[in-house]
Amino acid sequence: MASPFSLRCFQPHSLIPVYFGIFMTNNQANNRVKINAENNVQAAKIKQDKRISPFWLLPIIALCIGALLFFQIIKEQGETIRITFTTGDGLVANKTQVRYQGLQIGIVKKVNFTDDLKKVEVQASIYPEAKNVLRENTKFWLVQPSASLAGISGLDTLISGNYISLQPGDGNYKDDFIAEETGPIAQVSDGDLLIHLLADDLGSISEGASVYYKKMPVGKIYDYRFTPDQKKVEIQVVIDKAYANLIKQDTRFWNISGINANVGPSGITVNMDSLNAIVQGAITFDSPDNSPKAKQDQQFTLYPTLQAAQRGIEVKITLQNQAGLKAGKTEVFYNNLQVGTLAKLDNEDITHAKISGTLLLDPNISNELRTNTNIILRTPKMNLATLEKLPDMLRGQFFEIIPGSGEPQREFQVYKESDLLLKQADTLVFTLTAPETYGIAEGQQIFYNNLPIGEIVKQTLNEQGVEYQAAIAGKYRHLIYGDSQFVAASNLDISLGIDGLRVEAASPDKWLQGGIRLIANKNKGSALSSYPIYKDLSSAEAGITSSTLTPTITLNAQNLPNIGKGSLVLYRQYEVGKVLDIRPLKNSFDVDVAIYPKYRHLLTKNSLFWVESASQVDITARGISIQTSPLGRVLKGAISFDNSGGNNNKTLYANELRAKSAGQVITLTADNATNLTKGMALRYMGLEVGQLESINLDQNKNQVVVKALMNPNYMNLVAKEGSEFRIISPQISAGGIENLDSLLQPYIDIDAGKGKYKTTFAIKNNNNTDNKYNNGFPIILEASDALNITTGSPIYYRGVEVGKINRMELNELGDRVLIHLLIANKYRHLVRKNSEFWISSGYSAGVGWSGIEVNTGTVQQLLKGGISFSTPSGTVIQPQAAANQRFLLQIKKPVEAKTWNSAVLPEQN
Repeated sequence: MASPFSLRCFQPHSLIPVYFGIFMTNNQANNRVKINAENNVQAAKIKQDKRISPFWLLPIIALCIGALLFFQIIKEQGETIRITFTTGDGLVANKTQVRYQGLQIGIVKKVNFTDDLKKVEVQASIYPEAKNVLRENTKFWLVQPSASLAGISGLDTLISGNYISLQPGDGNYKDDFIAEETGPIAQVSDGDLLIHLLADDLGSISEGASVYYKKMPVGKIYDYRFTPDQKKVEIQVVIDKAYANLIKQDTRFWNISGINANVGPSGITVNMDSLNAIVQGAITFDSPDNSPKAKQDQQFTLYPTLQAAQRGIEVKITLQNQAGLKAGKTEVFYNNLQVGTLAKLDNEDITHAKISGTLLLDPNISNELRTNTNIILRTPKMNLATLEKLPDMLRGQFFEIIPGSGEPQREFQVYKESDLLLKQADTLVFTLTAPETYGIAEGQQIFYNNLPIGEIVKQTLNEQGVEYQAAIAGKYRHLIYGDSQFVAASNLDISLGIDGLRVEAASPDKWLQGGIRLIANKNKGSALSSYPIYKDLSSAEAGITSSTLTPTITLNAQNLPNIGKGSLVLYRQYEVGKVLDIRPLKNSFDVDVAIYPKYRHLLTKNSLFWVESASQVDITARGISIQTSPLGRVLKGAISFDNSGGNNNKTLYANELRAKSAGQVITLTADNATNLTKGMALRYMGLEVGQLESINLDQNKNQVVVKALMNPNYMNLVAKEGSEFRIISPQISAGGIENLDSLLQPYIDIDAGKGKYKTTFAIKNNNNTDNKYNNGFPIILEASDALNITTGSPIYYRGVEVGKINRMELNELGDRVLIHLLIANKYRHLVRKNSEFWISSGYSAGVGWSGIEVNTGTVQQLLKGGISFSTPSGTVIQPQAAANQRFLLQIKKPVEAKTWNSAVLPEQN
């Protein structure tokens, strides 16, 4: 029989129809057999196939895969634990991680309150590979960002969020934990060394503080607590694995926290370490080389100070008996770091000239204690010059180790700091003298280019002043010559010189250092046995060694000049002296002048003296020029001199012109004294060539007579027939300021003639200096009104001024304004018979399809107005306009004027 799922028919000689469907009924099959039988064809055998279809295997495979995945998921879920926290800050289900040593080993699944709502219970899933950490003594805590004196922790949570960390413990398996409030400051890893320090008190130490060895951090304070009897404090310290070998059985620890200060006869003793140690606390230690390594959990004593630890190298010393030394208090420094203390003093009785003692030094500097090493006893002095060494002053007396070469040594002679330089080989010693101390004291340094090269080792007072013994280091003695100069140095010099206010300042740490500066000159001659000390640089330059000066010359002035005591004396603008005193007489004043010794050769019988002007103001069309003297001369005045005079003239003139114009006088006459003042300048081609000396009234001729002092260099040039003298004064109007250079003070302008020598002239009062249009080409414009223009307003051609409005008037009927123009003769050919004129007020505005157009002119046009003109373009150029030809003045610029480009040549005469 045929299977209900298939039909097999073999018809080799005919095509079998294709049926759409999957199953066929038995009746249909029987009918087909009958047909085949009739056709004598063998019938197909049809039978039912009872085997199971392969498609049923798919659900079975899927079931197996699902079971495997289910068991895999159950396996990967790991161990579920419960952790109870006091708060739930930052705990988020399916997000907050559980980490150990930086790696994620689990994740929070649920976050809920406990039954009493006082705490937070967290269910977390721990990965199977990390389930071994779930022990009874395992500690969990929440890591979140925090900042404290111990430092900043939990920075990684800023990106990933808060997470739970743990410290594995021992014991049996456990899945229920209570979280710690805070995590440990440091964790003990494999190889780290955990030790316990016992101290009488905690001091300034805090959790997380560092443990230092030779100023390098090698561990941290892990925790601290009372001992069981509560009599001491036990501090747990973790030493990093890399430095665990430094801790020995005989290691001694001491506290270097905070600032320890002690005030005693030896001064103020201040002990301080790094800023981190001051704020957070710190511990340091010292270990002997021949001691075995420390064991885990070993106990040590924590001493409060290095002295209490009694750890160090004993060094025997001998020194001069010095008050203020105290065993256990006087400190020893090396490279500005404390490395020990004076442990013991012998023979402290003041009757002994020398005493001996013992220094207890840090073993780390044992290699520096050699034959040529020097130990210096320094005694800081409390004065302004040593403010830059404030830490040294706070220390009081202290020993300083200066390393040297040679064989190891444990006994030394201690020197005072003033003796150290003298002890050295090839030191140059000489004497410095001064009338007073100038702020210099024993122990201060000698500088060259701001570098110390020597020291003041001794100071002595005598009747002549002060004497110092100076020592220059051997490697710098080649800098000292016969012409070397030594100047008292405050490094903050403020002085008034010919260059004004002069401030010389070194770096802030040397402002009050004081001392002496070496000034190199021409480096001539061998070093001398004695040198003077100069008060300042200016005294050194002038060769002034005394604190007082004596008069070199006495000058006489008719009137009190603008000078005073201390005013400078200049030679060709260079300071060479000072005014010592001014004494009033019956009809004049005597002025005592001191010329510095270095420059007294400049004073001759031909010397000529005058008072320097404090400032000069020059106003021109280009602007205002103010030339002022330096501040010192402005405040106190100054006297100048040169050798252009003669006959031993000791007169002090009011200014340079009066000093040099003796006999060079011009007499001027005027109808009145309007705009004339004493001291008024006379100018020739812009140069000042003289000044008005006096203005008097000639009653007989009813005129003003003016005497003018002239510069000898220009007298022969202007004192000629034909010379004209005009008063120039400012003209102020709405259109601007004319003659701006005479705004502060009018002056007399000279137009030199070419005639014979002459010294008497009449002054012309010519306020209108603009004469270039007076003989110009006349044109008349007609307008309905004269708005926006005034007399004197300019006339423009293509933006260039070519004329002016001479005057305006009404016509006979009064319905027109006649505007009379004057065009410069060189531009008269530009005015043609068909030229057009319009008002150019300086601005114009228009609105069109293309937008708003605004045109502006010069400020003078805005204030004073003006008139512009042009000539329309054409193939035939119109004849030149006739004199006084009339044109119509238009209100606006013609639209076509932009395209007018007519050009004409002036007519040839």
